[in-house]
Amino acid sequence: MTTLEHSIVMGGSMAGLLAAAAVAPHSARVTIVDRDPLPVDGPDAFAPRRGVPQGGTVHRLLALGEAQMEELLPGLRADLLAAGATPRAAREADPVLDEATPNEGAPAAADGPLGTDEHDAPDVDEPGTLWLTRPVLEGVVRRRVLALPGVEAVQGAVGGLLTSDDKRTVTGVQLRGGDAGELHGDLVVDAAGRSSRAATWVEGLGFERPRTLGTRVHVAYTSQRLRLREGAMLEGAESLGQPATGNNPFTIDLEPCGADEHILSIAGTARHQPPTDLEGLLDMVALLPERETADALDSALEGAEPVGEPSVAKAAGAHRQLWEETTDGPAGLVHIGDSAAMFTPLYGQGMTMAAVGAVALRDTLTGEGADGLAARFPRLLGALLDRAWEITTSRDAQIPGAEMLVDGAVVEALPASEAAFAV
Repeated sequence: MTTLEHSIVMGGSMAGLLAAAAVAPHSARVTIVDRDPLPVDGPDAFAPRRGVPQGGTVHRLLALGEAQMEELLPGLRADLLAAGATPRAAREADPVLDEATPNEGAPAAADGPLGTDEHDAPDVDEPGTLWLTRPVLEGVVRRRVLALPGVEAVQGAVGGLLTSDDKRTVTGVQLRGGDAGELHGDLVVDAAGRSSRAATWVEGLGFERPRTLGTRVHVAYTSQRLRLREGAMLEGAESLGQPATGNNPFTIDLEPCGADEHILSIAGTARHQPPTDLEGLLDMVALLPERETADALDSALEGAEPVGEPSVAKAAGAHRQLWEETTDGPAGLVHIGDSAAMFTPLYGQGMTMAAVGAVALRDTLTGEGADGLAARFPRLLGALLDRAWEITTSRDAQIPGAEMLVDGAVVEALPASEAAFAV
């Protein structure tokens, strides 16, 4: 049922795309605004985007996230497989729903130190069993979303909010760069992620700025795409990996990424920066104290041919804006994805919680319509985020040198959440 004339989504990454899919059935028009072009055809459709810092790593969709995306875009899994995603033999523990996983407080190396896997092949429809790259995932989702009736994309940066004369209602956005000008609408979805300035704009309108929580664990990644020689992997192994240990702050993973290629990723925490060149990555593998793992990785990587240049990314940690606590805010504006909660990328929760939020947005519009949405939705989303947030921050707290933050100031511990996680 259409309840909106024009919805504007700030940000064309995964959260923005999924939000657009969520509001499309309820809005005559949906416009996605992003700094980057958002191609759906040609070689650039599956090319890395500069706005995606972790685009060079292998992505493993969690079961919950894939199921929620499939609900928004039926047939998505089949499209991903057709685009080159690789099915894995078993679903991992889900760090959104499961408190305990094999590598508490560190990136999850696949299925134990060596990653060997003797499971039968998965059912092709079982969620949570895909390896793929971010460009493939985002490219497929973008193509599906921009094919929805009434959905379009414009290139540009949002420079501010348009409001009613009394500044109580957001009525659109001001664009700069690209397709500069004004976009007027009756709903603005803030999916601009880490670059969102919505809190500052809302405060400038005279409303309360949300309280923030966060962690600092200083994650750094280097990833190199590789073409392995035939038979390079251990018999029966889909992937190889070594989690961080007390003696080694680096996590090493060698995982398939589609197109008969693999990605070698090394991630460090607590300001431990992995090498940024392939030779340095291979030297780090060779020097691993766990000799069984080092020998297996050395053997698999022998004769590997690099595909492109290494990809380097950093992330400070997790960050959450507690929009659900604010007692007053402008009508016509909601926040989703990293604009509400940005998760430490070690645990793969961000896209899943963006999908959870998008489905909740769709269901709210279906059940209660758009009236009062800006007041109702933050409380609903906040409750959905709490469980994943608690898991992320509890794991971050176990990383040596981790800092907990409230409103940017270091504290001994983050306040506990009172809301239950329910999807």
